[in-house]
Amino acid sequence: MTIEAPRPTTRPRLRLLLQVGAGLLVLLALLAAWLLVPRYPADLEVAQIDSTAPEPRPVEPTVLERTGYYDTVWPSEHADLWRSHAVSDAGLPADFDVDRLEVTSTALNLPTWGYTRGEDEVFVIGGSPFLLDTFTQSIATGEPAAGMSQLVSDLLDPSTPYVAKINPSTMDPETLELTRGSTLNYTGGLLMHENGYVYAVSQAVLYKINPDSMEVEASVGLPLLGTTWASQYWTTYNGLQVLRSGSLVLKGFNLIDDVGVPGVLLQVDPDTLTFEVEQEATVSSARLMIDEGSNGPGHLHHVNATESLRFVISGTGFRLDEAWTRTYRDEGDGSTQASSPMLLGGLDRLVFANNTAPGATVPIQLFTQGTRQPEGEPLSPTPAFAGGSAGFNFFMVAGDPFRSGTVVYYDPINDQVSAHRLTPEGDLEPLWQRDSYKVSASPALVPDRDLLYIDDYRDGRDHLVVLRLSTGEELAVVELDATLPTIGTIFPGTADDVYLLSTETGGRPGLVNRVYVP
Repeated sequence: MTIEAPRPTTRPRLRLLLQVGAGLLVLLALLAAWLLVPRYPADLEVAQIDSTAPEPRPVEPTVLERTGYYDTVWPSEHADLWRSHAVSDAGLPADFDVDRLEVTSTALNLPTWGYTRGEDEVFVIGGSPFLLDTFTQSIATGEPAAGMSQLVSDLLDPSTPYVAKINPSTMDPETLELTRGSTLNYTGGLLMHENGYVYAVSQAVLYKINPDSMEVEASVGLPLLGTTWASQYWTTYNGLQVLRSGSLVLKGFNLIDDVGVPGVLLQVDPDTLTFEVEQEATVSSARLMIDEGSNGPGHLHHVNATESLRFVISGTGFRLDEAWTRTYRDEGDGSTQASSPMLLGGLDRLVFANNTAPGATVPIQLFTQGTRQPEGEPLSPTPAFAGGSAGFNFFMVAGDPFRSGTVVYYDPINDQVSAHRLTPEGDLEPLWQRDSYKVSASPALVPDRDLLYIDDYRDGRDHLVVLRLSTGEELAVVELDATLPTIGTIFPGTADDVYLLSTETGGRPGLVNRVYVP
């Protein structure tokens, strides 16, 4: 194990911006929203659009953790159903020559999540400003976010969410705006489906997109939450998953009160966009993870404000497995809610981290939970970093579920990145730690090439950094034109390349960066 000594820090405490009790903040935000958007929900009827374009060609995957996805390198925000951020035989060559690396970029507004599809297709969703600049400025300065003024500024931002298709050889984008929604413009997500279509969710509307013609062939408004417009405005759907059957799975929650306002789980027919299942559930911002093994029932995993949850998947709905569910934090313990869980399928355990929101007064901790965990076994936290200080991370853990059981995480406030190895007994064993990188992007791993991709914001520029996954050894640092930390994705491509999305908040043009070997 290699650990670098942590650097002294005097960073002030971060405040949780969206406490329900912050009355003035919420009132001003609601006033801004009232002035900004139409006061009516999206139509819940499916809107079919006449199109002469042929249906896209379906391509089914060949591995369990990608069932339902299009057979491509990076079909979802986090690579697979397990949300591992790990792929094989993709990205830069294992023996790449750092001196030969080149960068090409294209400008888009607030690019956040990236995906691959065909060999000449990269997809991006962006244009959703809410909270991005808040996180960006906290990471850049280590100071508490601007608070009320920043929140109102985000709400008044006129950005329109969009989907872009980019040809890697030219980096020319073809953009489709997503204009049906009228709720909070918080980041949504895409899914590359095995049936050939691309599905997008944004502002409580689900879109079915033909990727060849870049036309919306159908869309449907999703249920708004709460009994008043003021509550319904905060309805958020921030990603999609897919079942073995091909059905889409979504969750909706109230962004500022996911405890007091009941959320919803949806199962949607991918062809007709009709709701197969609609049920109330206590859910929050963490994205859904699905485990549909070859034996036994499938499970839907989630972490809400205080609990790690598991639902049994059936044709009629999602049944909460109360015996498996565990509490991972208590309100008032100094931590904030957890980020999305990741499954290490070969070891039958999931891993997640707390403190995904500003306001934490304790260091980040990691939790593991067995998929066959007996009743009554409590969750025991492991420090994410040696010598850690209070911090937070917008994104979730990443790991290698195929080979080593390595788990990677970072703290952008205290400039720390670490790796742990999950033992067969279910413990997290420290592997290495570095205290010199300000990482903010969602990372990517290529375990069979022993490569880890992160970013590093230093000297007023963001950089793509390539590390040796097993040791943390630095292999390459590539300077980008980005001038801020990013709240965007890193993902490997299909042609000896890797992508980093630079959100560049605050009115600056964002960048889709391709780093490649010519």
